[in-house]
Amino acid sequence: MWTLELNRKVCIFIKSLNLMLNNLEKEIEKLESKEKQLIEVAKKLNSGKFYPLDLLSNAVINRSLKLIFGFTTLLKDDNFIAASHLVRCHLDNIIRFSASWLVDNPHDFATNVIDGIKIDSLKDKKGKLMKDWYLRDLLNEEYPWITNVYKQSSGYIHFSTKHIYCSINSVDSEKRTMQFSFSRKDNEINENLKIEALKCMGEITDILLEYLNGWYFTKENPYK
Repeated sequence: MWTLELNRKVCIFIKSLNLMLNNLEKEIEKLESKEKQLIEVAKKLNSGKFYPLDLLSNAVINRSLKLIFGFTTLLKDDNFIAASHLVRCHLDNIIRFSASWLVDNPHDFATNVIDGIKIDSLKDKKGKLMKDWYLRDLLNEEYPWITNVYKQSSGYIHFSTKHIYCSINSVDSEKRTMQFSFSRKDNEINENLKIEALKCMGEITDILLEYLNGWYFTKENPYK
């Protein structure tokens, strides 16, 4: 009876593990499929008149594709600790690109950025310096998860408690011992955490696509 019960638990564990792996693969495919949408909007933006904001758009599209596929490549290689940094980088895409919609003249703004002037030294139409935290908080008003993801993903950028806990394999409070893990792979990372990060990358990409398609609509309909 004991053996049958053990076998049953093992089977349930394997089914649960397979389900999580399948979900992970589906989320990776879903994120990578956004490449087509980014390429399509890039083609549209570069098919007619060209403005300074188009140069910024091209740069953010190119960076996004590199980050997305860098992220999924690292996840497939079971290297979540390295992949997690890229969530914050991808979030930076929409935080800074969104500044183009907060100024009186987006093309003058784009020209300044192209010339190397830092965005956080430029002001929006309200006269506010466009610091990252300011742009982040404005985005958070429309997308209430932005600030939380910003803070959580920043914890992976800088050496922090996240890295300390990830190095601990197990803790025995009775024996007062810890077991540490040293590996290039992260087999101890919960699959749900990886799926959550993938969904964040997808949401960030969707917001970016909204901005890009909005800019394309404005180009095509300048008097509306």
